[in-house]
Amino acid sequence: MASLLFYDDTHRYTVDGEEVPSVSELTRFLTREVYTDTPQYFMDGAAARGTRVHKATESIDEYAKVECEDDIAPFVQGYVQFLRDKQPNWLHIEWPVCNHKSYAGTVDRYGELDGKKVILDIKTTANISGLHKVLYRAQLNLYRLAVQLVSPVDELWILQLKKDGTYKLHQLDVDEPLAYACLTMHEAIKNSKQKRRKKND
Repeated sequence: MASLLFYDDTHRYTVDGEEVPSVSELTRFLTREVYTDTPQYFMDGAAARGTRVHKATESIDEYAKVECEDDIAPFVQGYVQFLRDKQPNWLHIEWPVCNHKSYAGTVDRYGELDGKKVILDIKTTANISGLHKVLYRAQLNLYRLAVQLVSPVDELWILQLKKDGTYKLHQLDVDEPLAYACLTMHEAIKNSKQKRRKKND
């Protein structure tokens, strides 16, 4: 079995000592398309908030309690309501996975939801548009390819937590071609950069 390590401070993954790209890196082309008109300061603030919400929801799942700041309390309330309504059985929480030595990522939740084995990703995005869904579909299908090496996956879900304390579930299609397209683009650019460096040496 491959030895997967995640370095939280630099958001890096290594598999058997070799650094591999993250799912976020593989989907960077789509991320740029979705957020091209969004100011950087807004993106940084949203990312920081999302990280705090993730840690709070993880605490709820691990310890059944959490202390959180007022600004993220509504998102946490939405997660608690989701747990009450759906009663998922999480088998893995914040689960680092890898697809051999191709790439790695951390699955927010994997487990049983309504009798199905699912990957669920937690988002605090205010409005999930068509482009957002393309990005998220790529992300979750990349996770799916990795998870399926060790566990079955029946469905892919986004759990959208809202600032009014509610939540919404979005089911995403299985789309392996989109996942492989992200891998192909990443490899093409990496190979082009390597050729350029060799030419300049």
